[in-house]
Amino acid sequence: MRRFLAGLAIFAATVSRDATAGPSAEALLARAAIHGLDLDMARALLAKADAGDTAASLERARLAIYEGDCDRAVTILTDPQVAKLDEEVGLGEIASGCARVTAATSIVEDKAANIHVRFQDDADQVLMPLVVETITKARDTLTRDFGVDWPKPTRVVIVRDLVALSAMTGLPYKDAATTGTVGIAKWGRVTLLSPRASQHGFAWRDTLAHELTHLAVTRASGDLAPLWLQEGLAKREEIRWRGPGPFDDRPSPESVVAYGMQKHLDLPLDKLGPSIAMLPSADQAMVAFAEVTSFLRYLANEAGTESIKKLLAALHSATPIDKAMVDSTGADLKGWDTKWRAHLATLNESPPPALLAAQTKEARTMQEHVRLAELLIGRGHDADAALELDAVTGPMLSDPHVRYLKARALEKTDPAGAKRVLGEPADLFASYAPWWAIRGRFSSDEHDFWEAIAQDPFDIEAACRGGAKAGDLSADPAKPGRRDGDPLCEAAKLDGTPDVGRE
Repeated sequence: MRRFLAGLAIFAATVSRDATAGPSAEALLARAAIHGLDLDMARALLAKADAGDTAASLERARLAIYEGDCDRAVTILTDPQVAKLDEEVGLGEIASGCARVTAATSIVEDKAANIHVRFQDDADQVLMPLVVETITKARDTLTRDFGVDWPKPTRVVIVRDLVALSAMTGLPYKDAATTGTVGIAKWGRVTLLSPRASQHGFAWRDTLAHELTHLAVTRASGDLAPLWLQEGLAKREEIRWRGPGPFDDRPSPESVVAYGMQKHLDLPLDKLGPSIAMLPSADQAMVAFAEVTSFLRYLANEAGTESIKKLLAALHSATPIDKAMVDSTGADLKGWDTKWRAHLATLNESPPPALLAAQTKEARTMQEHVRLAELLIGRGHDADAALELDAVTGPMLSDPHVRYLKARALEKTDPAGAKRVLGEPADLFASYAPWWAIRGRFSSDEHDFWEAIAQDPFDIEAACRGGAKAGDLSADPAKPGRRDGDPLCEAAKLDGTPDVGRE
């Protein structure tokens, strides 16, 4: 960042402090420092600015947003002269939205780890130990991979719904809902949707690592990395903070790219728009993520992982992206894109059968059988539910929800059959918390419960280690595996998520 700021200072030093001549040197330098997450430098620069410097006041408001003091930002932006400068920036809207969402919220700090987490819902505070563990491991991995240091503290806000996510970040609510966005790294922090906002959660710990990667790339590149590089690195790094998992490469990104090409959903790497979260459909966002994941993996494998560090450092020095690519990796983006697409052709990947099958008339009919089975299980008619699920065949059997339901329907009368239909991770298209939880109950394997918690920490079977089911909170407390009194278990019981078929 300091090398980039030094270059900017040559220009900024020629700028007059007269408001008619544009922003002052301090304001320009502070803005660059803030975007690069060098908040200490920005603070020092703004302390030197004239009291009447409205451009510097605008940057003070920006800095306040980055530091989580949105009320202060709102106060600064009430000055009409400052607000006038904000017409195209939109800081006022962000500051107001942030102030509304964070009003009367709880802040939990881990001072030793320099982690600052704001919870919109106090019930989510039980996640703090897992949040701290994830952040600590992810930061260490990102420092190793990118050579980046971290501003202190690392700030995270966990919000209860997409309305709050939109207000905190500026991402339009419609776009967040369309693409299924659950986390955003912007304004110097990670804003993460609570896992309880989704019925069976999502890979929230990997999502947290993904968003932290965006902060690291911003820091390492001076906020000059293009979208394809930002998202490609975030997808690559989101799983590197932990050990390998059974769903890390399933379906393979190359097979999803093949699906996108078949459905004409693929886009050129440099034409992804301002954000993948703003693409017109969830399918197109999925394909875009697969494209950048596959491309970055190919680039890192061919050019070497050190080339990524060199590329980020070159961008940090304000080197144009194509020159930075050539200097760091040996070819520009167009050259690497050509090589990557030739590599894809040699793989001859086919679209994932489950994605193609989900759009057929047969699949829609099978979904009706699945829904009827859910309702039957919810009313205690397990045998009839099992018969309904016998109609589900082909690629839909890779849906973990289907296998979970079949195991639930059989477990009382045919435990061996239930275990058999549950299958193994290799049989599934994706990870699913209830599948892991029932598997853990069968196996008493702690690993299975932790896999469920990584998807949905409020799944009661996982949080209470198999001693209770969502529809049976009166289970014997003495039963092995119960963890009554454990904060996560108690939070899961209070969450009150209805059992299957009782939504």
